[in-house]
Amino acid sequence: MRVRPRLVIFDAFNTLITSRRNSKQTFLAGLAERGIRASEETLTHLQEASEGLDHSEWSRSRRTYSAWAAETLSSVARAGIVMDGDFAAHVVPALEQLHQAPMVALPGAADCLAAFRRAGFTVALCSNWGWDLAADIAGAGLAEHVDVFVTSGQAGYRKPHPRIYQATLERTRFGADDAVFIGDSLRTDVLGPQRVGIRSVLLAPNAGRQLHREQVRSLLAATHLILGNLAPEPREGC
Repeated sequence: MRVRPRLVIFDAFNTLITSRRNSKQTFLAGLAERGIRASEETLTHLQEASEGLDHSEWSRSRRTYSAWAAETLSSVARAGIVMDGDFAAHVVPALEQLHQAPMVALPGAADCLAAFRRAGFTVALCSNWGWDLAADIAGAGLAEHVDVFVTSGQAGYRKPHPRIYQATLERTRFGADDAVFIGDSLRTDVLGPQRVGIRSVLLAPNAGRQLHREQVRSLLAATHLILGNLAPEPREGC
């Protein structure tokens, strides 16, 4: 019989929050400021290149991390986007730190987090993000439901590097057997946590096929999967 977890770890973007509609503070706008006419396809490539990056050398403080981000984008302006090699992996982290759009909560996010807190869970966020995730979550109205924030910017490692998941366990003082991870990326929110022994649930509202054994279409469904009859009744639109 599976032991019920005591720690629930969430991804942030496209799991609990998304960028505010019509925001002008976007990654593409940040590149455009530096003379780069990029596309969503370019950003997808750069996002994939950044996965698993070890930038712990620059994560000693917010100041050193922001300076690294600024120098990365200055290099983009000087040389353009180099799609091969180590440099490409630095671009998205720099954009996250300096060009993160304002965030809004996704439907059901507040109810989901509150349900876990009422059930006695510790709630953590583990996200590829800059140093300001706590402020961004507060701006989306969700901060009161979160106990611990762990970001790649602060931890020094990007998902799916094992160190960021281990850092989350260390911050919360739980073991891997006590935790469950919920997120929308198969690579970074399912396979990554599993490699360090954390149970994972894939949030895949639009998936046309089963990608993972524990896969759900909504945060409400994820809540019921973990909490069973302790989960809230569904609200319209959740």
